[in-house]
Amino acid sequence: MAQEGSQSTMIWLFFSPSGRIGRRLYLLSWLYWACLTGFVISRLVANQGAELALASWTLALLVCVLASTVSTVLLTVKRLHDVGYPGKFVLCLFIPVISPVMFLALCLWPGMAERNAFGSPPGGTAG
Repeated sequence: MAQEGSQSTMIWLFFSPSGRIGRRLYLLSWLYWACLTGFVISRLVANQGAELALASWTLALLVCVLASTVSTVLLTVKRLHDVGYPGKFVLCLFIPVISPVMFLALCLWPGMAERNAFGSPPGGTAG
């Protein structure tokens, strides 16, 4: 479990499997990665004629996709912790039919109000 003070950093949010996050932060984090990836794709399309720029934006896209995949898996682990499930259910994100259903459920399903095996609620109200 992460230290209480370290749960406010961006590194913890995007690249740590410990702790819990709420619905809003989960959705906003997914939207962040979608916007960043969309921006990189738009730059890739805009630079179709320039070989060096195209190669640079292609590399940026690969890095962005890798980072966003790792990050969204870890975000989902934390969200699963918030609703009381173990992180191994994150494997459902890789099943095409189940993935969108799971995403919507995690965006809509409220977390546990009390402390669970994965820590205090995201607001930190439970002791």
